[in-house]
Amino acid sequence: MLSASIETMYKYRLPRLWGELEALEKLGKPLTVQELQPFDHYHYCGSEAIDLAIGKLALTPDSRVLDIGAGIGGTARYVALHCGCQVTGIELQPQLHQAAVQLTEQTGLHDRVQMLQGDFLEGLPLPAQYDAWLSLMVFLHIPDRTKLLRQCAQVLKPQGRFYIEDYYQHQPLSPTEMELLETAAACPYLPTRSEYVQQLESTGFTDIQFCDVTEVWRQWVLQRLHQFQARQDIYLQRHGADMVNSYLYFYQAVVDLFQGGNLGGARIWGRLASVEQLP
Repeated sequence: MLSASIETMYKYRLPRLWGELEALEKLGKPLTVQELQPFDHYHYCGSEAIDLAIGKLALTPDSRVLDIGAGIGGTARYVALHCGCQVTGIELQPQLHQAAVQLTEQTGLHDRVQMLQGDFLEGLPLPAQYDAWLSLMVFLHIPDRTKLLRQCAQVLKPQGRFYIEDYYQHQPLSPTEMELLETAAACPYLPTRSEYVQQLESTGFTDIQFCDVTEVWRQWVLQRLHQFQARQDIYLQRHGADMVNSYLYFYQAVVDLFQGGNLGGARIWGRLASVEQLP
């Protein structure tokens, strides 16, 4: 189910994308995965994060990969291009899905990337069991972790690998911080590190590695805000005040949350237990 807070959070993503692509077209630049990277990655640290995920998942050209919460397909396209493997992306929001299909076609990766639209929690029929799945900055929107992780286990082959980038509760958040997190980032629930690991283990995942990247992300979101502010006049001319103000509010809110010291960032990976080990 698509919440109002998620719709609000992503309201200006596509108008900004189309505006930026129009500017690229005027410069005569071809539409490639590389040219799209500043606009089609909705996670932190850009392609560096995906490269790390590729390594942790040990992907090869024979891998079948699922991207949960694929957005407009940036991660799926990058993985398919750099690994030569088959990637399926699933996205809840129809407008983001439609953009993902269009961009995947335009970049010539439709033979390796399949985009599906629907609610992953409702058990959509998927083409096959996957060798790996990844999800970058998506689980924070989904409070029902039991149902979510059960679905994640069902789509993965035994011994298959997973990779997550997500927020977690580094220290107890104040009521004000929780309200800001929900309204600005559509994050209504935030587990602690121990709760996150326990939830994964109880679903059948094992060999779990939890890497705290709070300080890395704290610096990254601050840099993102400053870079946007430096180009604010250009964005005003290209996209208008409503979009610019929306981004400034969102970027500043995330900076404030990380500066408070209670919001944490994590990279988490592991594998699904063998059939004999499943609970």
